[in-house]
Amino acid sequence: MKTTKTLILTGWDSEGSFYAHCAALALLAYPDADVRGVSKARLAEAVANAGGYARVLILGVSLGGDPQQLARSVRRLARQGVTLSWISALPPSASIDDATLKALSPFVRDVSLQEAVSLCLGVKDDLAKSVKANAPLLDAAGYAHRNLDDDAIFSAAVRHIARGDGPQAWSSDEQALVRSYAALSNAPLTGHSPVMVEVRRLIRQVARHPDIRVLILGESGTGKEAAALMLHHLSARRDNEFVPLNCAGSNLQLLEDAFRGHEKGAFTGATEARSGVFERADGGTLFLDEVGDLPREIQAMLLRILQEGRVTRLGADGRKGGGERRVDVRVIAATNRDIRQMVREGRFREDLYYRLSALALRMPALREHPDDIPAIARDLWGRGCRDGWRSLSKAQVDALVGYGYPGNVRELANLLERAYALDERDFNRLIVGYQDALGDGELLPSGHSDRLEDMTRLHIRRVLEKHGGNISHAATALDISRNTVIKYTR
Repeated sequence: MKTTKTLILTGWDSEGSFYAHCAALALLAYPDADVRGVSKARLAEAVANAGGYARVLILGVSLGGDPQQLARSVRRLARQGVTLSWISALPPSASIDDATLKALSPFVRDVSLQEAVSLCLGVKDDLAKSVKANAPLLDAAGYAHRNLDDDAIFSAAVRHIARGDGPQAWSSDEQALVRSYAALSNAPLTGHSPVMVEVRRLIRQVARHPDIRVLILGESGTGKEAAALMLHHLSARRDNEFVPLNCAGSNLQLLEDAFRGHEKGAFTGATEARSGVFERADGGTLFLDEVGDLPREIQAMLLRILQEGRVTRLGADGRKGGGERRVDVRVIAATNRDIRQMVREGRFREDLYYRLSALALRMPALREHPDDIPAIARDLWGRGCRDGWRSLSKAQVDALVGYGYPGNVRELANLLERAYALDERDFNRLIVGYQDALGDGELLPSGHSDRLEDMTRLHIRRVLEKHGGNISHAATALDISRNTVIKYTR
């Protein structure tokens, strides 16, 4: 039986609500359609994988990327009888040939994209309030896309918008993701202290130079990824992918595959071709978190990719350039280690250090700007959309200001999450209980075991809680492997 399913392809960038609004309008016309976000650099690939649909709507995504690949993908779908429609508020680039453009049945109007979609599909646009109500979920969907390789949340958010839903209609998983994103979002960049004003000024200045590589330094929990995201979203690369990779806790084979990708059959279990992070970030930004944890062998491979601007997938025939791909990627790296000391000790390549650190940006610890704690706390709390607690009281904020936060903003977020989970309104009592849980109060619980194994397990669990459940960060703080952390916290 021939399918009648529709696929809606729309944009992924810093204006997620803009594209989600357009996709929701298209859902009013095609309620059963699938929705996917895609950057212009990945449009050709997304079109190539749309063979199982009867109709493909492309909403506002520039016809970028490889024009030859896009032309081949469009011709293949046309031969399969798939109906293609490109709706845009801007004309196509000159690199798109007439035959490809004709096959895309372009609908281009000199109006906003939302108006163009409404005119083309004959639907009324009264979704502005719904878009605003679902904005926190859309922000969290971007986080899931970047960090969890999960695009389903974006599709779900678009459906909520099309139905006119608000936060009360979000599933428990969606609500949990919103809270998790709130703890990892741009809240670390909130504040009006001189040190934070200077951080934001530097980010805005550096963002104007989209090819400069930046090394972000700072303790765990200071907001290094938030700074990297701001650099990306303020740069000319904003319309392409922001791809994060945590370099800690993976073995050599996994890291090499992550950087290079692989062809089908490259190794046992490689049942399909997979692009590496450099390919995925082509035209955009690659964020290498915990770069100081990279093994020396992978450091050499990364240096070679940065020098040559090319990457070859595992299993590809490189003798005649087969499988070799040129990439245009801005690399932002981050570490909580003293990387200059690592260079002096020979644990990190000096040539790679200079390749990564054309400019160094240091994120201050929270103890260096305690006056910002009230603003950061209120920002984190507000982003969490916690029913019943409309705002933090002055007494609660005063209690938060009195704590030291060795885990920085991430620990502040963890403390607020604990307050919500326990429904604890007395933050002085909350902090005492939190310190006891981390071992800062009574050294050991009453009736504790004297066995070293039990003590080790207790300590590792406390450190893991201190780092918000992040296994990689806990392993780094403990100077042990991720597997050891997992072993003692099962």
